[in-house]
Amino acid sequence: MDASTQLQETVQELQLIAQQAGSISNQIREMENTLILLGTHQDGNSLFKQSGGILVQVDDKVALVEELKEGLEKFQSHVQHLVEREKELRDLYETLVKKLEVSK
Repeated sequence: MDASTQLQETVQELQLIAQQAGSISNQIREMENTLILLGTHQDGNSLFKQSGGILVQVDDKVALVEELKEGLEKFQSHVQHLVEREKELRDLYETLVKKLEVSK
């Protein structure tokens, strides 16, 4: 594969990773806000979570909080992996640009 093609593919992957990281970061913020709200939720009041296209009543607030925390950790780990991959791709991008400049 020539450097020009590799550069185009690198740019496309960088764009995709940036979109994914942004989307996951939004989900992380939503989960963090949900956990904050759950912290102020009074016991005895009804609590619901979305499951597919419906809302389901939740009886165990502690289990829901744990489920959210586990999901949050997974998202945070995934976004960290994306950030690391983005750095690798940016380094590769710079290398390819230099390689193309030298070959001109």
